[in-house]
Amino acid sequence: MEKPDYSATPYVIDMDAVGPMSVYVQGDLERLREGVVFLTVHGAGSSFNNWLDFAGDVSMEDIRRRALFLHVSLPGQQPGAEDLPKDFVFPGIEAIGMNLVTILDHLRVKQVVGLGDGAGANIILRFAMNHPSRVHGVLVINTEGVGSAGVKEIIKGKIKEIKTRNGEELNKKNVSKFSDAYKKRSAMLTRLNKQITFDVLMITGVNSKCVGDTETMQKEITAGLCSMIKVEEVVDPLAEAPDKVAEALILFCQGQGLMPTINRRMSRQESTNSQGSEGKGRKVSMTDYDTPNIRRLSLTARENVD
Repeated sequence: MEKPDYSATPYVIDMDAVGPMSVYVQGDLERLREGVVFLTVHGAGSSFNNWLDFAGDVSMEDIRRRALFLHVSLPGQQPGAEDLPKDFVFPGIEAIGMNLVTILDHLRVKQVVGLGDGAGANIILRFAMNHPSRVHGVLVINTEGVGSAGVKEIIKGKIKEIKTRNGEELNKKNVSKFSDAYKKRSAMLTRLNKQITFDVLMITGVNSKCVGDTETMQKEITAGLCSMIKVEEVVDPLAEAPDKVAEALILFCQGQGLMPTINRRMSRQESTNSQGSEGKGRKVSMTDYDTPNIRRLSLTARENVD
């Protein structure tokens, strides 16, 4: 079995109204910038390593060989980071979303598939809403987009659990600055219907406190543009069921006309349709959803979580 590929090249890119931002490029930038490119944003209480680990997972091997990943690392959120200066003002969530396009311009990337987790899902949606011509589509996990209720507890849980491969932990003071900026974010729920003109796939863990927000946001988006998948028996699909997320990502990308010949090596377990128009309890295969708009599914997590 091939070992996970964690290699990434760091860049520091100065963004208007935000300041310097670290971006870790995974893959051959010169060879792959014209192909399929993923732009990832992590959440509060996690780091870019969460997406780096996912991209390096064995379930992502076929995608990784064909694609380029741009992993955004928000200020002070790297494992083992020193305290941000006391007078440091964490950039606003809206400003970050608006100015992520600077990364694409700097690296000469035309379009991306946006990937976001938690607060990062909120940020990547804002980016895509502000720059719809620069995205093929957006896949978000455990979207926290409606209110701040429960956000503090979610972030606390992530800080408690997060540990990197070399044992370093996140700087809790820095995470608090990110968390505070996130809680002050501008509302975007009422903007979703007008500003989302691209395909969105929302994934959430059935046991996550984000299920309610995800469902509320999904209902606000124009019918036919947004689909939702609930992964059973997990809180964090990215960490607990990366194979399920990889499976959904392949189908979502192929629905956009990307990577049509990729080898689907993940399991083909049947899934039960959840609240979809096809009728409750109907058994369906993931291959039935090889379209831009995957219907809402309830997926069973793998039996043995790594």
